[in-house]
Amino acid sequence: MIVRILGSAAGGGVPQWNCACSNCRAARMGVQPFRLQSSFALSDDGERWYLVNVSPDVAAQIEAFPPLQPRGLRGTPILGALITDANVDHLGGLMVLRQQGEHHFVLRSSQLVRSIATSQPAFAPFTEPPHRWQAVEPDVPCPSVWDGDSIGSALEVVAHSVRGLTPGYAGRREAPDAALAFEVIDHRTGGRALFAPIFAALHDRLYERIAGVDVAFLDGSFFSDDEMRALGLGEKSARHLGHQPVGGDGGTLAAIGTLDNRRIFVHLNNSNPMLDPDSAAARAVAEAGAEIAYDGMEFVL
Repeated sequence: MIVRILGSAAGGGVPQWNCACSNCRAARMGVQPFRLQSSFALSDDGERWYLVNVSPDVAAQIEAFPPLQPRGLRGTPILGALITDANVDHLGGLMVLRQQGEHHFVLRSSQLVRSIATSQPAFAPFTEPPHRWQAVEPDVPCPSVWDGDSIGSALEVVAHSVRGLTPGYAGRREAPDAALAFEVIDHRTGGRALFAPIFAALHDRLYERIAGVDVAFLDGSFFSDDEMRALGLGEKSARHLGHQPVGGDGGTLAAIGTLDNRRIFVHLNNSNPMLDPDSAAARAVAEAGAEIAYDGMEFVL
């Protein structure tokens, strides 16, 4: 299984177009890297690809990664996507992929995410032929067929419910299956990856899923609950926005610090001090044996 991080930032990217915080200024000056909005590409063979979330930056992400580019006059090796939640930064790129010609996509999400997303006219066409938008059952292996072609000769996908909120345009309320994590297993190599770029709390079952994989991609949106307020960037806390902070008592880092697999923090908000490699937050992540994602990071499992 090949996994490529196409984008490592939360909504807006780094730098964010309307932000002049220290991280955005550092990225504009070239001191820190630019980061596109969070999504992944995965494949069992390097030929057929599936996305995990479809970022609004998907066009730039395709241009930055040749295996996702068309092989003929028109077309795409991208066959479908797994959608973890209904936030625009995780499915806004579908509006870019609307010019698909004869191509079709198979999308998978929870029923709630499908319902919320397709209530918006921009996303509704993806429920109609030739596309398919399938609702998945948590903790049950997803059907292996993507429009007559398997997701991969060796790959199995299992969705897991995580604590999450509906997006702001849908009321920002806690609801069952507002967010999913996707576990992908390569039965040829035994490799396992968990994609959990958004969760409001790290409950026991999610911890077990994290501990049971080779690589876990985890919600790294905010290091502290009040970092937006502390920086004067807004009044909303991390938890109010549906994200468990990485640091502090009750944070993700404290919960997973003793694990010995690879734990990669993704979906990094521009306010996050983890983006500065010289910060105490970045050192805390490194001391716990975890990692901070960057665009173009690649794994073979």
